[in-house]
Amino acid sequence: MPVTVIIPCYNHAHFLGEAITSVINQTYPYVEIIVVDDGSTDDTAQIAKAYPNIHYVRQNNLGLSRSRNVGLSYSKGTSIVFLDADDSLFHD
Repeated sequence: MPVTVIIPCYNHAHFLGEAITSVINQTYPYVEIIVVDDGSTDDTAQIAKAYPNIHYVRQNNLGLSRSRNVGLSYSKGTSIVFLDADDSLFHD
């Protein structure tokens, strides 16, 4: 059962790498990561694209709710986790 982690991001490139890494470091192996760039003007694209197997989606600045919905439209997982770009998942 794949889990999709959707990370909306608007000008939080300086936090994004930590958020992505926290997902990658989870022990559950079937994870899809979708980063939705909500029209950022910082290095969000470069950070997201530096990680292999990340699905990166860019849109005009439409807000958090719209970003989450866009992520859902690309999701292939049976379970969904929303993770803010300036947050991280706990792991042992």
